[in-house]
Amino acid sequence: MTQPVLEAALPQGINLPRLTGNGGAAVHAWDMSNPAICQSETWLDDECADALALGMSGLSGRNERIVIRLMSFDDEATSKAHFTSRGTPAEVGTDPPGDAIDGYELPAGAGGWKGKGIRVRQGTVIAKIEYAWAPGYEVPNRAMDLATMVVERLKQSGSGKNPTASLR
Repeated sequence: MTQPVLEAALPQGINLPRLTGNGGAAVHAWDMSNPAICQSETWLDDECADALALGMSGLSGRNERIVIRLMSFDDEATSKAHFTSRGTPAEVGTDPPGDAIDGYELPAGAGGWKGKGIRVRQGTVIAKIEYAWAPGYEVPNRAMDLATMVVERLKQSGSGKNPTASLR
């Protein structure tokens, strides 16, 4: 996916679940003319070397944070080569979204924030979806719902449709 198509696939604040408290939202995509941006967005050097475009969508509230990072490649073989899945059905379910998927725990964040992450590959794109919450704030884990939405938006955008998948 090219940079404009990838950016269209990124969810906006209106597509994401309502977070508690006030927060900011950010959505942006980049081509690979500046590889330093790629590395600053937590992607590995070899991934950045092969990437066509990348994007990020984030929404934060007082007690919750969502960050979605997308990286596209020229072809599916390259995205497959950069994706390793160790997810078990207990972690990702028996019919998970996407072509390949992996779940992980987020390392403890500043102030004791906890979270879940999902890596999913859909065609030529790898997505990292991270959902975190503040200490003492119990929330349902929305990471899989977010992954399903992102996969559907990638399919819609990749086929030339207006990406409308949402958690609203």
